[in-house]
Amino acid sequence: MKQKSSQSKKPEEKLQKYLANYGFANRRNVADLIKESFVRVNSKKGNVNTLVKTGDVVSVDGEEHVIDLNPEVELLIYHKPVGQVCSSKSRKLNESVFSSIPPRKKGKWIMVGRLDINTSGLLLFTNCGNFANFLAHPSSSIDREYLCRVYGDINDKKIDKLLSGVKLDGQDAKFSDIVPVKKHGKSRNHWFYVCLFSGKNREVRRLWSSQKLTVNRLIRVRYGSFILPENLKIGGWRKVSKKDLSKFNNLYANT
Repeated sequence: MKQKSSQSKKPEEKLQKYLANYGFANRRNVADLIKESFVRVNSKKGNVNTLVKTGDVVSVDGEEHVIDLNPEVELLIYHKPVGQVCSSKSRKLNESVFSSIPPRKKGKWIMVGRLDINTSGLLLFTNCGNFANFLAHPSSSIDREYLCRVYGDINDKKIDKLLSGVKLDGQDAKFSDIVPVKKHGKSRNHWFYVCLFSGKNREVRRLWSSQKLTVNRLIRVRYGSFILPENLKIGGWRKVSKKDLSKFNNLYANT
């Protein structure tokens, strides 16, 4: 993806914004990171108002990074397996998704949204916090598609309800599309492709649950125009080509 424009290149910005935009901490916690961690810029102690520019060296708890305020945006597709957690750190019994993707020489990978521990499939990572926010924010109207196996008694009334909308924690939620997969035999398990334009916590599972139905397998297969490659093995990753990434260039450039 090209930069937004040569005129919009940043000569400098606050350390706080840089650390948030390039994955060192989320926007809510970055001030605490600077306050509580050993953060230096060009060997000098930094604070939230410190200005940084391309070529400066920022050190966070002894780990050094060369600052690039105008990097070329990159995007990585990862095939998440069931059992991994969408967290920066592994748990005692569950490995972090970050343990399976390549480390960056500059900055860090930033996860676009999340998948719960029992959901597999397409997970996106980028090197740019602003781009990650663009991809995940509902105002961007980027849909997500899932293949799900649903257990229970399903009828047209329940499907219509999920398409027209239900209340989840007092907020409206619905699928934008539900496409059944041909069923074989008399099993009470049913396969569907479903789409929605938001990524709230466990939203697909909770939507089906609102109709007293249980999702017992869930795979994300698409995020906008980015499709999980059929030949990408579970636990594998692949960088999105500049050509495919350019499909979002005009949309992102105008945000």
